[in-house]
Amino acid sequence: MNTKKLYVYSLVCKLLPPSKFHKLKASLLRWCGAQVGNNVEIMSSAKIIGNMDLFIGNNVFIGHDALIFGAADSKIVIGDYAKVASRAILVTGYHKFAPDGNCISGEGQHADIIIGRGSVISTSSIVYPGKTIGEMSYVTAGSVVTHDVPDYTRVAGVPAREIGKFK
Repeated sequence: MNTKKLYVYSLVCKLLPPSKFHKLKASLLRWCGAQVGNNVEIMSSAKIIGNMDLFIGNNVFIGHDALIFGAADSKIVIGDYAKVASRAILVTGYHKFAPDGNCISGEGQHADIIIGRGSVISTSSIVYPGKTIGEMSYVTAGSVVTHDVPDYTRVAGVPAREIGKFK
């Protein structure tokens, strides 16, 4: 995505009512370089930052204060009918940690995030880099996803662990 255009997108969103003008927001994200499906609802306070490849499917909801933060050369895919709730965080960047050099935080890395069709990332949850949330899966509020979540699975906790299946 073009980060300069994404900056303009962010400025425009600050001027728009939070739960209105979804088609305009989707069009602006397309202008920035994202692939955005139809009937996408993005709350104006959601933050989309970074130089990643962003793919948002049809009928997706992105809530208030959600953070979608992608490192350069990474990819975030949000499947059709998925929901990223308020204050949820998807981030593709991380650092290798080692006591070499002047700081424990080393070279920056990245890994793609995939949110499956119909899945829900609940309020205040975090999805770590490189994780896949399977189709029709549910990440409960406040969970931290450190491992892939299989299809039709409910996870909860820190770190998130399976608490049930939907099939």
